[in-house]
Amino acid sequence: MSHTSFLEHRELGEILWQRDFDVAHSLAAKKDLPVLLLFQEIPGCSTCVNFGQDVLSNPLLAEAIEENFVPLAIHNNKPGRDAEILARFREPSWNNPVIHFLRPDGSPLIPKLANRYDPLAVHSKIVAALEAMGRGVPEYLRLLRDDLLADYGLARSANIETPCFWSGETSLAQHPAVLTTEAGWIGDEEVVRIDYDPAKVDIVALAKFAETEGFEVGEPTGFLTDKAPQYYISKSRFAHLPLSRAQRTRINLAIPYRDRPERFLSPRQAAWLARPDLTALSPASTYRGNFRAEWTRMGGLDKAVAE
Repeated sequence: MSHTSFLEHRELGEILWQRDFDVAHSLAAKKDLPVLLLFQEIPGCSTCVNFGQDVLSNPLLAEAIEENFVPLAIHNNKPGRDAEILARFREPSWNNPVIHFLRPDGSPLIPKLANRYDPLAVHSKIVAALEAMGRGVPEYLRLLRDDLLADYGLARSANIETPCFWSGETSLAQHPAVLTTEAGWIGDEEVVRIDYDPAKVDIVALAKFAETEGFEVGEPTGFLTDKAPQYYISKSRFAHLPLSRAQRTRINLAIPYRDRPERFLSPRQAAWLARPDLTALSPASTYRGNFRAEWTRMGGLDKAVAE
């Protein structure tokens, strides 16, 4: 077998992996792509399984790896060819996940990733690898960092009272430290809940920015999302797509300014957007549903069409 995937092993996430070192590098040379070489324990411990299910199953991270690398998985606990490759790279057997980033000729591209098992670490490395190859980093991949900061507790949240939360979302999204926005209510007040990067702004400076827009920081608790957050998305074809929170924020800002909102989509999302039957197959509430669940559902539609 030359490739394998999450269908066989939970530790490999939702990525289609090459299993033959020489085949992978032949493909890399043909396509002029770097190789992402994963040494993984299969079957593995809870760390290995969680790495596959949490990190390597993130839809946008998985797509970025498949689109921009030749993914190669080597089992670190099997004899034969796997053990030979393990020894070549001087990696220990029965170990936690380690990722090497290689040029098409097999030489190191950037330092390996080891002893880090979180999505932000992998994201940072794949961006660095693409830059080292002299490649442009896709907009959706850069934007994914905003989601990861918010999803993994490295962002801060604030509720901003606004006269109109729909226009409030687009105003607040223009602040460079704001990662995500969501229109909603606290009691009878229209509020925009934001996640922001505390490395770029503190709450005092953010409150001053809100004041210049005619807003103010509201109560920290009691927020309820409106039935139609991201107003401009809700009136567009983008509403029928699975979108991450950061994508929703940027696309909702780009639509009224006619600033190429599709640039924030991954290739797979762009293909879904282009489907003539999109609105018939996917409800307009898709964008605000559970991102991974909606992504899986849309992927099921792709498979049904292929069959």
